[in-house]
Amino acid sequence: MNLSLQRDLFTKATNPWKRFLPRVEDLSGPDIPMAVWDIPYTIPQLSYATHGHFRYYGKFPSSVAAMILEDYPAPDENSCVVDNFCGSGTTLVEAKLRGIKSVGVDVSWLAAFASNVKTTIIDPAEVLDLFSQVKKNFAHQVVDDDQCLSEKFVVKWFSTGAARDLLSLQKALVPLPLGSARDFLVLAFLAIIRRVSKAYDGEVRPHINKSKKPRDVWAAYEKKVRDMVANHVAFQAVIEDDAFSKCYLHNNLDLRNIELPGTPYLIVSHPPYLNSFDYRPVFSLEYFWGEPFRIDAKTPSLKGLEFDEIRAYPASETISEQYYDHLRRTYAEAFALQQSDGLLAVVIGDCTVNKKLEPVLQKTAEICEQIGYTLEKVNLRTTHYGLGKYAYNFRADYHGDAEKRDGILILRKP
Repeated sequence: MNLSLQRDLFTKATNPWKRFLPRVEDLSGPDIPMAVWDIPYTIPQLSYATHGHFRYYGKFPSSVAAMILEDYPAPDENSCVVDNFCGSGTTLVEAKLRGIKSVGVDVSWLAAFASNVKTTIIDPAEVLDLFSQVKKNFAHQVVDDDQCLSEKFVVKWFSTGAARDLLSLQKALVPLPLGSARDFLVLAFLAIIRRVSKAYDGEVRPHINKSKKPRDVWAAYEKKVRDMVANHVAFQAVIEDDAFSKCYLHNNLDLRNIELPGTPYLIVSHPPYLNSFDYRPVFSLEYFWGEPFRIDAKTPSLKGLEFDEIRAYPASETISEQYYDHLRRTYAEAFALQQSDGLLAVVIGDCTVNKKLEPVLQKTAEICEQIGYTLEKVNLRTTHYGLGKYAYNFRADYHGDAEKRDGILILRKP
């Protein structure tokens, strides 16, 4: 495949968030304009700015959000972008880099928490001062007799030493004064949970890795904090306009009750892929240790909202029907929120169900058109980084002549 590079991506003068834009090949035909977005970059390369603060399994590459915002910038300062499956805030970070106001919604408090930490301006000195206090608190914790250490869940996923140190660190963080510095340090804590567990680091669903070497909790935490501070400082150094950014713990079927900082000219949507995985079990380790830090603790109506996530796995007939119905209601809500000429960018891909192709991309486009959107463009996406041991080859192959398609649907409200 011959890809025509349309932008100068690799000059030293290029801003960090523009160095890894997709390589674009125009495939426009007589009907709907089409293109291929080739993304030949590694996960570390796409973890620039604050994208690497928290490993959020199943998120879409930062370069996808970047290209959408490059192709469709905010028309004026009174406009904003909305992400109705916000995840860990990929769209919000890219919008912040461009000075575009942004709002996200997600049913997971963990996702909303990570999104807001990644886009909040911090005082590095304040964070490091508070980190010193955490170090002192950690050193003085005594938790040997805590009932938590003997729970079956803890014993299954953590060594005795790791569990004891995680509990000590958790207790060292709890009494810190509320604020952005505390949130920053809590996210660093949540970010090392998988690393110090018995589970594989890179697999989506937690699986025991019998050959995994133990990792010291405090060493992992200290490294994570310092890496996050350095990356956050670099992120803040290139922000010219501290544009509004906020992820709400909220259901995307009720967008019209969210307070927006402007007119939603663009809605970016990255729903879970059908027959991929459900998010709540994937983050069971982080939910367990993050319980004292839930952002919905004082809001009973939001407690447990993560159980309302769109079901995507396994793609039985019933779950598939529910999946498409949720998409239909989600995009009907998006349509109602937007004014005429508003844009919707849906990042979604086909899947295999019982070894048969399920054309999710096509069906989603049809759903949106039935609601009233007009399909304006289809960008097909290729990604080269490894998919992991448990992502078997029949699950994801979006290259060359493969029947499966992973794409970005660009739709417009007439």
